[in-house]
Amino acid sequence: MLYRIQTLYSLISIFIYSIALYYYAKIERKYSILLNKTVLYIFIICLVLSVISLLFFKNRQVQLLLNKINIAINAINFIMIIFFSFLHYYKLNRYILFIIFSSIYILKKTNKSIKKDIELIDSVNRIR
Repeated sequence: MLYRIQTLYSLISIFIYSIALYYYAKIERKYSILLNKTVLYIFIICLVLSVISLLFFKNRQVQLLLNKINIAINAINFIMIIFFSFLHYYKLNRYILFIIFSSIYILKKTNKSIKKDIELIDSVNRIR
């Protein structure tokens, strides 16, 4: 489990979501309480999905599915923050957007390494 690169990427994504939760919960916002709670809940959902994905290290297909769901939720969160910030003329928080973008990147790298692992196992099975 711990010797594979996708495990390291999953741990990095969990670390990124932990930082995002700490950072986002610490900042006091004076606008749109609904947006703040929604973004906070989305970060919690993404953190839980990353932890579950890490725990499913033996079932790579489930890991891929959970990571794809996590990427989709992050993309929706990214678009929602940009939309609400332009709609209500809020100051756009670049750190949160950077955290979301970096987590999407790490999850893409995780999926890529999981697919390589699956291809390697399939090629070994064909040889046998």
